[in-house]
Amino acid sequence: MDYPKFKAAAVLASPIFLDREATTEKACKIIEEAAQNGAELVALPETFIPSYPWWVWMGINNVKRGELFRRLFDNAVEVPSETTDALCNCCKKNNIMAVVGINELGGTTIYNTQLFISRKGVIMGKHRKLMPSGEEKTVWGWGDGSDLKVYDTEFGKIGGLICYEHSMCLSKYALFAMGEQIHVACWPGANFKSQPRDRNKIQDAAIRDITFEGQVFCISSCSLCSEEEVNIYIELDPSNEGILEPGGGWAGIVDPMGNYVAGPLTNEEGIVYGEIDLAKIIPVKHMVDSIGHYARPDVFTLRLNHSKNVPFELVGSPIIQEEVIVENDEVQEEEV
Repeated sequence: MDYPKFKAAAVLASPIFLDREATTEKACKIIEEAAQNGAELVALPETFIPSYPWWVWMGINNVKRGELFRRLFDNAVEVPSETTDALCNCCKKNNIMAVVGINELGGTTIYNTQLFISRKGVIMGKHRKLMPSGEEKTVWGWGDGSDLKVYDTEFGKIGGLICYEHSMCLSKYALFAMGEQIHVACWPGANFKSQPRDRNKIQDAAIRDITFEGQVFCISSCSLCSEEEVNIYIELDPSNEGILEPGGGWAGIVDPMGNYVAGPLTNEEGIVYGEIDLAKIIPVKHMVDSIGHYARPDVFTLRLNHSKNVPFELVGSPIIQEEVIVENDEVQEEEV
């Protein structure tokens, strides 16, 4: 049996704060650079276009929060749109597959979305974050099970999750059960000081754990905060000084045994490259196959609701009125 082997790229980069066009241009340059260095699959950070809304975790008054949300809304990405066309054309031109984190505008709601783009420049699909974490619920809507999918590509079966979705055991298992071999993890990164946790250690633990649980490769991409973005928050409210510092982030590629084959890279922009050889999954499956011989469907089963949740559904056929011409040339309505 032939197993795909190829070079992948994980990105650590900062967006151009709340600027869709400029950040899209930067994303395309990153994709092009990855391709020029031999990568055939590249992962970009969570909500890279146009930014992660760090302000939801800060002491900023409601008026200024509203202004920031308006800017985010105005710079969010519709699918499809000129923004996605630019990303697709870049992938096609450079013969590279990309997974890009965007703030997706769906109707009048913003979603935290992973966009999967093929080497031919075709949008294969998208995944909306199922559950925004904490204060993120003031910015993003909820995803649903309709786009929790694995894509069958020339590189293998590829799926992905966003940030703390990696704490949702059943989301991970659903992807494993659909045959996932390559997992793309997208995160926001920063030197964020107001929470009692080490974000880098959490990301490290999460991406190494998912490779062990699912016997998959993981490409993990993350953003970091630029000095410009940090200064914007301090200008909005001087009490934010010291809460957020430039840098942060954690990016790398991990094999099915939990070992880094690239990175980790932290605290500075860059791209790390690593070889993904799907043949290396097989000996790990010999020990643990979480959806095969190491599963116990007689004890545990998972039910995935793969339908799309919609707030409005039209049931039944409406009554149709048609005009009927009578002999005296008067128009009457007849119910049909």
